[in-house]
Amino acid sequence: MLSKLIALSSMHRKEYKMYKSNFFLFTLNRLVQVVVYIFVWQAIYNQTGNSGGLSIEQMVTYYILIVSLAPIATWTINEDIAYSIRNGQIQKELLSPISYFKYYFGIYIGELRFALVVGTAILIICSILWKMVAPASILNLLFAILLIILEIPILYFFQLIIGIIGFYTNSIWGMEILKDAIISIFSGMIAPLTLFPNWFQQIANLLPFKEIVYTPVYLYLGQIELDTIWILIIKQIIWIILLYIIAKAFFKHAVKKVTVNGG
Repeated sequence: MLSKLIALSSMHRKEYKMYKSNFFLFTLNRLVQVVVYIFVWQAIYNQTGNSGGLSIEQMVTYYILIVSLAPIATWTINEDIAYSIRNGQIQKELLSPISYFKYYFGIYIGELRFALVVGTAILIICSILWKMVAPASILNLLFAILLIILEIPILYFFQLIIGIIGFYTNSIWGMEILKDAIISIFSGMIAPLTLFPNWFQQIANLLPFKEIVYTPVYLYLGQIELDTIWILIIKQIIWIILLYIIAKAFFKHAVKKVTVNGG
C-alpha cells in the first residue's frame, strides 16, 4: 500500500515538473510577499521602536519562515476533488482498489513535495538576502519540525472535508476562499497572533491551525517554553482523530448524494 501512495505522489509531482514556469512564478510570488512584510515591519519598528514583542531581527526571521512554510500550509487538493466530480472521474476513484482517502492522501503528498521545493528555495534565497536569527536550540528546531509534520494529516483531513462539499454543490470556490482565510488568519501568516485581542487568541488556541506555522516558528525563536510541547502534541493528535472521524462520516453520507456530470 505504501508503494502505491509513493507512486501516486511521484506521478502528481511530475505534473508540476512539466511546467517549470510554475516553480519560478510560485517562488517569485512568495518572495514578493517576504519583501512587503519585511519593509512594513521595518517601517513600523523605525517609527515605534517595537515589532510586536520581537526584535526586528526576530520579526524578519518570523516572516521568512512563515512565507517559506506557507506553500506547505496552503497547497490544496480541494480543486482536484471538485474537478473529479465535475468531469465524472469520481466513478473510477470510488471503484479503485485503493480507498478514496488513501488515493487523495497520495496526491496530497505529491502536492507537498512540490510545495517543499518552493519553500526551500524561498528559505535559501531569503537567508542570503537577510540575516536570519538562529534557532534557540537544536531541541527547539526538532520539536518545531515535529509539530509541522503532525499538521500534515490535520490539513489533509480539513481539506478533504472542504473537497467533499463538492459532492453536494459541484463547486467549492466559495468554501476554498473561506478555508484559505481561516488558515491564513488563525495560523499567524498575516501577523503574529500575539498582536490580536485576547478573545481571538483564545479561539486560536482551541483550533489546530496555530500549530501550522505560528507555533513552530515561535518555538524556533525560543518564544515558547519546551515544557508545553507535550500539550501541543496531544492537542494535534486529538484534532487528527476528530477531523478523521468527521471526514469519514461526511464522506459516507456525501457519496450517496453524488451526481456525476460526465464520463
